[in-house]
Amino acid sequence: MVTGLIVHLLLTLGAHLGGADMAGVLTVAVGMAAVLAILLPFALLSIRQALDAVSAGRERRRGMVSPQG
Repeated sequence: MVTGLIVHLLLTLGAHLGGADMAGVLTVAVGMAAVLAILLPFALLSIRQALDAVSAGRERRRGMVSPQG
């Protein structure tokens, strides 16, 4: 989600500037790439924890006995 937003902002910036300020566009692109590189490990860790929680929930539900009434 954040990656898509950053790519969208970069493309919008490039469309507005065109070739007028190529150094500025390159600087922004490098900055965004640095932010993505810093945030990627945290995003992957969050995804892994979410998948582990979902898996644990499924295992817990399998262990529960439904009441026969």
